[in-house]
Amino acid sequence: MIKWHETKIQIRNEIEKEPVLIISDAVVATRGIADGRIIPVLIIDTSFRPDIKNMIQAHKNIGAGNTKSAWSITSKFIRFNLNKISLILMMLKPCECIIKLEFDIVRQFGIVDQIIHAQGVYIQSGKEGDRISTTLNHTRILVEVPSRPFRDEWNKILHRALSKHYRKKGLSRSDSKNAATNEIKEWREFGSKQIWPI
Repeated sequence: MIKWHETKIQIRNEIEKEPVLIISDAVVATRGIADGRIIPVLIIDTSFRPDIKNMIQAHKNIGAGNTKSAWSITSKFIRFNLNKISLILMMLKPCECIIKLEFDIVRQFGIVDQIIHAQGVYIQSGKEGDRISTTLNHTRILVEVPSRPFRDEWNKILHRALSKHYRKKGLSRSDSKNAATNEIKEWREFGSKQIWPI
């Protein structure tokens, strides 16, 4: 059982326990979708998960929704020494499919942060070497990820992880905290941009 607060998703087999490899990531913004907010696009390796590839093809014509999601850490005992976080997606219609995505907080915090603030992510099936720029016409689906209850906790996790990262680079405790605060602020200034309708 994986749980974050009130959200529970039951992992049904060993394959679903394993994180799906993220091959590439990018961000897009589209008029009329999520109020024009920037939304991450993740190309994931479905070589060993044909069920995900089939789900994306089956799901493409029914729009966003029909999904449960949960942000997850593996144990409350590593909560204060955390370097990875997972997003569990359970697609409900037209076919059930569970996707576990794992993120390195320091290296990929921008993607996690944008998923949380946009409350959504595009998922696209792919293979090693694929990039958004070379697969623009491939099928991707928009998955809703309601994250408002998680935002305050994420802010604490992110600031702690980045501060620790800067401490390892040799900064003082106070300078590390300031550097973390500034990096988060700079990213969010970019991530808050929207495309306004004409």
